[in-house]
Amino acid sequence: MPHFSYFLETADQPLTPVQPAWHWLLPTGRRSFRDAPAGPQAPSITLGQYFQAVRAFLEGPAQAAVAGALRGRGLAAGGAEEIGIFLAKHGECYHPARVVAQACGGRIEWVVNVAVSPAGASIIQNEFAVLQRLNHEFSPSYLPQVHVLGEVKLQQGRSLSMFLGEWLTGFHEFHLTRGGPGDEMGLVLWDPENGNRILDRDQARALYAQAARVLTHYFNVSTAECIGAWHHAAGDFVVDFAGHAPALRLVTVREYRPLLQPESAPGGRGVKSLLEALLLFFLNLTIRMRLDRLDGVGEIAWAGPAAVEGALAGVLEALAEKPELPDVPLPLDVLFTHYLLSATPDDLLDMCSGILASFHPQSPDTAVARAHLEEHAAALALALSRL
Repeated sequence: MPHFSYFLETADQPLTPVQPAWHWLLPTGRRSFRDAPAGPQAPSITLGQYFQAVRAFLEGPAQAAVAGALRGRGLAAGGAEEIGIFLAKHGECYHPARVVAQACGGRIEWVVNVAVSPAGASIIQNEFAVLQRLNHEFSPSYLPQVHVLGEVKLQQGRSLSMFLGEWLTGFHEFHLTRGGPGDEMGLVLWDPENGNRILDRDQARALYAQAARVLTHYFNVSTAECIGAWHHAAGDFVVDFAGHAPALRLVTVREYRPLLQPESAPGGRGVKSLLEALLLFFLNLTIRMRLDRLDGVGEIAWAGPAAVEGALAGVLEALAEKPELPDVPLPLDVLFTHYLLSATPDDLLDMCSGILASFHPQSPDTAVARAHLEEHAAALALALSRL
């Protein structure tokens, strides 16, 4: 049997049952324990119960997958020697654990996404199925592989759903930040190993372009299905700067559906319906691409024009990679470029206003986007004028 160890986030934060923190309640959102003490809405689960549940999952439903992965790497025929469970972060849907299994001098890392909140419990089965589907239908993949979905019952009778997936080693979140009250909004890379660092404008533009490219890669031109409910504030996109060029991945897919009603989707309805669906997808993407929380946990923040420039470049790049369609007379990126250029600045403002009407009226995102809508339409018009 492996030896299990538990950690709050990093290896220098070990946790054992004799420490008071073992009995702390999990935070309900993105903030840490000290920033946001457990309130009346906190989930009724302690850190100790969380770690015990993840261990039970690894020793139960996920045991075969873990052992198989170790054998596949030639690390161990009899399972792991050491397993470390790290409470990676806190979210509204999941409390992910990073799992490090070591055997024969090698190691493998996974994520166990644990649905503690009602929001997480309501989506976890669908998300697991969608990730499996998209990894099967689209290549290359910019999503983590997922392996096992299961359920663990706590001692008090409550059940927690969770799934084992690929941990994207070397990838880190990035968020909007501001150096001072009058400073322009920039991006900060969260890198606990090497220290956080501010990205320059070209790097920021490249990340926004890659994020848009990934989302467009998963746009289904036959059904108009696309990835929805993503948000920079949730840390949904992560990046690795280790190579010659930054590599970006999307860590979750909470929703995958058509933006248009099924009867209006483009399947078999011709080029016009396809372009309308793409336009709705693109404009929605450009608005959401600019929304984040300051430093990942603060107030809603609005990105600068680099997000618009990057989003446009990324969408067109991904469309250029789509296979040729029999009823489409031009390459899809060329056709969509012409379609975008036919819109006036007033058209763009009207259409963005219509998209914003679909946002939840009580969401803080909506108020921030509405306050910047004219500027956003102008930034879109300027970016299009440079094509």
